[in-house]
Amino acid sequence: MSAEGRKPGDEIMNTFSPVKGETKMLDPVDALNTDKMRELERMAIENFRPRGRDYDAQSVMPMENIRELHEAGWLRATLPHEWNGMNSNVDSDEDPATFLQGLRMIARGCPGTAHCYQVTNHCGWAVHDLGTEEQHELFLKPMLSEPYLGTFVGSEAKRKHMYMMNTTAKKVDGGYILRGEKNYATNGSALGFAIIFAAIEGVENYLDNHQMLIVTPDMEGVSIDTSWYRPNGMRCADSPVITLNDVFVPDSHVLGEPGVYPRNRWQGKFHLGFTANYLGATEGMYGWYLDYIVNKGKGEAELIQMRTGEMKIKLDGAASIFHDAIRAYRTKPIVEAELLAMAAKSIAADVAFELSHKIIHAAGSTALFDEFPLSRYLRDLETHVLHAGHDKTAQIIGQSELKQSFDSTLQR
Repeated sequence: MSAEGRKPGDEIMNTFSPVKGETKMLDPVDALNTDKMRELERMAIENFRPRGRDYDAQSVMPMENIRELHEAGWLRATLPHEWNGMNSNVDSDEDPATFLQGLRMIARGCPGTAHCYQVTNHCGWAVHDLGTEEQHELFLKPMLSEPYLGTFVGSEAKRKHMYMMNTTAKKVDGGYILRGEKNYATNGSALGFAIIFAAIEGVENYLDNHQMLIVTPDMEGVSIDTSWYRPNGMRCADSPVITLNDVFVPDSHVLGEPGVYPRNRWQGKFHLGFTANYLGATEGMYGWYLDYIVNKGKGEAELIQMRTGEMKIKLDGAASIFHDAIRAYRTKPIVEAELLAMAAKSIAADVAFELSHKIIHAAGSTALFDEFPLSRYLRDLETHVLHAGHDKTAQIIGQSELKQSFDSTLQR
């Protein structure tokens, strides 16, 4: 394809990584069946889920849940052992699964808390892998002693493409002047630092102008509007608007070289975080439904038995491809892994909607009363599934099948 005919993403469409070596890794199924995973599931169901109603009503971050996750070490899951982390992410030869299975367990009790966990872990991972020693001291060291949260902020109104920013960064002596407005800044009301995506002024190609800059709430010109985020579901995953009014960002806070995020396929590393949340939330809803149906004495009804069996089959299928996709990042070329992860994400979303429909019909209208968590699961799934562009996912997989240009890193 000629340069003139390229579309955004074509430049990085088929950058394959080598198949990784034979280092022994923790399999996703083994990661799921550890004592610490069972304890995390118990924490999510017994502690996080009952708090959900109050968090939703107030639209506030789940700070009690966040503190418990910090104390148990889960907010550093993607960091290496020397940072008191679990060394678990899809790039890890040792353990690509524990971080994702942990996300899944948290989502069984509270999908909003799971998303807060996901985002701050992604930030810590990126700062560790791309950051300087000074940035490690500034932004990773606080994570050891407190729930110091990060956010990735690429989203903005009227953005043309995931890697084409309206927010601008103007180079000046000693740093950049940052100007723009970002939305969906998860963890924003308890923010330690934000990784802002911006376009460098005067550079046209988005692979050369895409720059990450680290901003803290105390910087002059930074304002956070926590009143903006009032969705139907995921209300405790507080994701406000951040306005950047000529914010000076020093060179010490510039994360990575221009274009490192799209060129190194970072967006493609995050597909399975969404998959884990969709799957875990659906499993949490299904687990609650089983208890509810049995306690209601409806387990002997043949129609209920059939619907329950249908749901279990769908969940097992979604879990199986989720596990295969985790393994693929360790065993397959990167584009194959990304495509499988996208398929797993789309399947988990479809299963979430299908089970939502089946459960409300099988459980009945009383199950939707506020005293039960079912309506919160439904709202969270409806809201969160929309954050991934599933039509775009299907199009990209179709493009790959039809031997057309595609970019398997894209979320939407």
